[in-house]
Amino acid sequence: MRPARCYALGVVREGRAGAIGGVVVAVAFAMSRIVYFRAGIRFDASPIDYFAQLIDRALLRDRLAESLLYLHAQPPFYNLLVGVALKLAPEHPEWVLWPLFMGAGLYAALCFYVMLIYLRLSVPLAAFAGACICASPLFVIYENWCFYPALDVAWIAGAGAWLARSRARPGAALAIAGLHLGGLCLTRSLFHPVFFVLAAMLVLAFAQIGTRHRVLACLAPPAILLFALCAKNLTLFGFFGTSSWSSRNVWRAVTCVLGPKRVNAERAELSPAAKLSAFEPGDRNVSAFRLAPRHTGVPALDAVSKSNPAIPAVNYNHWSIPASAHFYAEDAVHLVLAYPRAYVRRTLKLSVPLFFERMDQGFTDANHARIQRAADAFDDFEHDFRTHLAAALGLLFAFGTLLARGVPRRVRLLLAFGWLVLSWVTVVGILGEWGENYRFRYNIAWLAWVISFGGYAACARWVGVAAWRWRVRLLDRAAGP
Repeated sequence: MRPARCYALGVVREGRAGAIGGVVVAVAFAMSRIVYFRAGIRFDASPIDYFAQLIDRALLRDRLAESLLYLHAQPPFYNLLVGVALKLAPEHPEWVLWPLFMGAGLYAALCFYVMLIYLRLSVPLAAFAGACICASPLFVIYENWCFYPALDVAWIAGAGAWLARSRARPGAALAIAGLHLGGLCLTRSLFHPVFFVLAAMLVLAFAQIGTRHRVLACLAPPAILLFALCAKNLTLFGFFGTSSWSSRNVWRAVTCVLGPKRVNAERAELSPAAKLSAFEPGDRNVSAFRLAPRHTGVPALDAVSKSNPAIPAVNYNHWSIPASAHFYAEDAVHLVLAYPRAYVRRTLKLSVPLFFERMDQGFTDANHARIQRAADAFDDFEHDFRTHLAAALGLLFAFGTLLARGVPRRVRLLLAFGWLVLSWVTVVGILGEWGENYRFRYNIAWLAWVISFGGYAACARWVGVAAWRWRVRLLDRAAGP
């Protein structure tokens, strides 16, 4: 028997049975939301008033187009979404955002289910896993938080499902997958345009040689949009990327890893950034870095603080942020080159464990408290060493399947994409952030389980084929010549 035929053994094909499994996931989603709502879970739209990632509420409502044009702190989609909600319901934007976030949660759950089917889990097992994911306390808590982690998960899940459907062949499915990848990069600066390029290269590697020009055509629209955004930032603010905060985040991570003693020892070689925190108000940046004062006439760039008097908040989209970004980048590079061994050693000691911290801290405490017992139980399960070990083994099996012979292109493409996302977020989350790295991990928590389940399914299938071959050989021997 050919190795590829093992994927046809015991597999329930997509079709009516698969649709029924999708209905099961949708029903589980709806029923769990009713239960959680009765338990007190509510959509938290408070970040609109003070989160650093958002432009001033009044500007998003009244000067949305201008503010998005001059937005350099973040990719634009999150601000666009909140801005549209403020225009439609100025006093209660949650009336618009809550259904959208809930829809994103349902979409992500269904896409994870489809991915599990493509990874050759049976429909009952895939439906059960999808229902468990969408009904888990952590999934619901983040879905009811007006921030982009839940949106990131939906973009990632959709990209994986549509990529698998496309089999790296040009067509509508691949174009939709490209839109998901572009939407992800336009939502979260964690996913730099370089990530989009790597994903595109991955698809090209799986595409047939004669179709690669059409594959590029399918991925071109989001790529052009991303390039246009980066070109805009280069023209207006002097950097090619989606966020002006990158160097500050890396600087904070490097200094926290190396510690204050090493930073102080190099202070004579460092810029004024060494005396500041990573994020300072605009007027403080102008003074510390001796920037030439300027008035752009754009409130989103000129305002030092946001206009909400009830919750004072700094405007980190101030023009001084990109103007002083190079100081932080140069200092971070200097410190890493000055203490390379200490940096690597302390990164492994401090940053890696931080990445695997619990994900229920800080901003989501209110909803967490409303389902304290269930949330704590899930946290204990998610953070248990045995859970990590089980997930790691599944990922290892998935990696082995990716390298094995006879694996269908769809399965191999999906596993490769999963490993790309897992690797990217893990590396960037560990090296590029400090303090909330666990929130980076949320982007890949469910994907990691999906890929792990796929690894176990592939392992079980190969074991089943080996046992079937062994049984056939025994029967042949028993039958005699």
